[in-house]
Amino acid sequence: MMPRRFLSIAVLSLLVGCSSARPEVALLAEGVEQFHRASNADRPARADALARLGCRDAEVCAARAACVEATAATAAALRGKLEAEAIVAELEAGKRTSEDPSVKALPSRLEEASQLLKKGHEIMPLCDHKVMVLRERYGL
Repeated sequence: MMPRRFLSIAVLSLLVGCSSARPEVALLAEGVEQFHRASNADRPARADALARLGCRDAEVCAARAACVEATAATAAALRGKLEAEAIVAELEAGKRTSEDPSVKALPSRLEEASQLLKKGHEIMPLCDHKVMVLRERYGL
């Protein structure tokens, strides 16, 4: 009888341990969904919110890390693009000259944004896959 009781306690402990990760998975999945649905203007804020999510479960933390890496890169690219657009608008409005250091830095700034966007796009499928696996495992 003792081994059966031990087995019951072990199974119960395992189930309790698994269920504690479920809310983390739900929050991560929702954060990724919000990032995907957001406009480019809103994606940096969605990436920041995703980065603020906590995690305790190792597998959830690994998925979160991949998602944060992908969304942070995309957010940085979009922020760089917005800054470049603002500089161009100021140049066109006569508030800056072609000799302005910010104007001269535009090509490298846009190249950096392009590389960051590429990085985000390359990593995002890993994020999506990890979240999908977790959602399936926890029935979400």
